[in-house]
Amino acid sequence: MIGLTINQSSPPNWWLSPDIWVTPAGGPNNPPGVLHPIVGIAYDVSVRVHNNLNYSVDGDWDLWVCWAIPTPGLIPITAVSGQILNNGPISVPANSTVTFQTTQTWTPSFGGHECLIAVTFVQGKPFPFSSLNGDAAPTADYSIAQHNLGVLAVGSEMMRRFQYAFQVCNGADEERRFVVAARQAPLSEIAVFLPDVPGGRTVIDRPGKVERLGIIASDHPDPAELEAATAVLSPVRIAPRSCRAFTLGGSLQDGNALIHVTQSLDERVVGGLSVLVMAEER
Repeated sequence: MIGLTINQSSPPNWWLSPDIWVTPAGGPNNPPGVLHPIVGIAYDVSVRVHNNLNYSVDGDWDLWVCWAIPTPGLIPITAVSGQILNNGPISVPANSTVTFQTTQTWTPSFGGHECLIAVTFVQGKPFPFSSLNGDAAPTADYSIAQHNLGVLAVGSEMMRRFQYAFQVCNGADEERRFVVAARQAPLSEIAVFLPDVPGGRTVIDRPGKVERLGIIASDHPDPAELEAATAVLSPVRIAPRSCRAFTLGGSLQDGNALIHVTQSLDERVVGGLSVLVMAEER
């Protein structure tokens, strides 16, 4: 039987879990929380855990939570360049859901982005995976969830260009080749998260069209690289248990746009992150 679970309601974009959210430290911790956290401000992190069993789980499961810089998936545990926010036992009554607040607050150091990962797993067993891969189906021993959504405002310059830095990782002990791809998606896919952003749910009413969408294998691309970028990179070679820097680029003249970036291995999506790009009205 499946044990304690998180991330029950977000497939197929499992990296957009509504079961993880942040709120200003010391305030109410109601979901969906803050979508665009501010660098240097402390936040509480909440995780909603579901017990679908017919008996209570009383302290023999752990909840492990961490923050990492924007990364689609397959994050080597040794390469998590963020903060571990919680690692301790939890109890959940039979057939019920409990919201837990992490023992540590989170102070963002990367503007406009949440990449929060939560894991429930049975105490006394080894950490259940060698990489933090959020697409893994829940089992009797563990469950994984990820909240990986960024918000990016486009300025008023003529080209309306935007850039968003992220990394792609390989958690395996050997080099792997991935496909990294970007695509525009319907704004309705993040409707649950919109109450906190400027305009709220009306963001959906102003869809925009992304142009020159591309990915560059650099965190400091020059204008020529941005102009020549394509939306699919293949193969992307990543050394064992390491990460490489990339930049998502494009232009948005008006309105709002949701972009999904996926990391695939052998035609299976093994990682994802999303970016809400918002252009100022002319």
